[in-house]
Amino acid sequence: MFDVFTEEVEVLIKDGIANLYWYKGDLHKAWLRSGVPNAVKERILRLRTDDGQELTKRKQMDSLYERLRSGEYDRRLEVSRNFVRILIEQDGFTPQNEKHRIEVAERCALKLREIIRRQDADREYRESIRTSAAKATRETYDSKLAELRIGFAEAHELEPQKKGYALESIFIELMRISGIPVEEPFRLVGEQIDGAIKYDGHYYLIELKWTGDKSEPKEIGHFYYKVEGKLQARGLFVSMNGFTEGAITTLPKGKELKILLLDGQHLANIIFGMYRFQELLEHAIRQASLKGEIYCTHNLGTSTA
Repeated sequence: MFDVFTEEVEVLIKDGIANLYWYKGDLHKAWLRSGVPNAVKERILRLRTDDGQELTKRKQMDSLYERLRSGEYDRRLEVSRNFVRILIEQDGFTPQNEKHRIEVAERCALKLREIIRRQDADREYRESIRTSAAKATRETYDSKLAELRIGFAEAHELEPQKKGYALESIFIELMRISGIPVEEPFRLVGEQIDGAIKYDGHYYLIELKWTGDKSEPKEIGHFYYKVEGKLQARGLFVSMNGFTEGAITTLPKGKELKILLLDGQHLANIIFGMYRFQELLEHAIRQASLKGEIYCTHNLGTSTA
């Protein structure tokens, strides 16, 4: 059925329906079957021309649409679609009187079928374009992720001092293929920032750590103060070997929650396709917002670490 009702379509409906029926009573029954309120029908039947004559069927259709346009859009859409359905599904166009111009209704029905065919073709074309674009995006993401997976596995074999640089490169590329704006590492006076991302209107400063030990409260506290000194910033601390129990349980207490903690398992789950980074970040934000937990679970369907 129609996506858009143009002025051309409305004229075809008026001409078609007005000429499909010879008797006005049949026309008005079609109105009611199509969803025209009985009160609207009765008001139109009371209308007269300047010389006191009852309106023609075509004039009654004009009056009907004047009232439909002043009412709810959904009602006008419903009635119009039902009128179109009556015309295009009409089996035969047989005149009921020698003056009955049923051929006008038949021509309108043919034009409406052609408009519907064109709109269907256009809709299918647009849908194919969207599908192709989505497929291309998905295939590009999947292929890039496969490449990243290889680099991630190779990074585990690097010397300890090189793992941190590899992690920076992996994280930046992961953000790029995920469609998340990312800033590369930069240095300010007295502090090093491992980069930043922008998500849902917020900037997240990034701290990336890949050492043999778990990260401790003092390391996270130092990062917290980096974040606190920036306008409306948040922080994302990624520690590949996780965090000590004290880092998880004691840091949030008494402080405004500004940072989120992720570990190597979180990153591996993204790289190996269990979920996307956006899904993980939404999960982490939800846990922090609702439960005050800055370290979220690895399974996005659970709520305890």
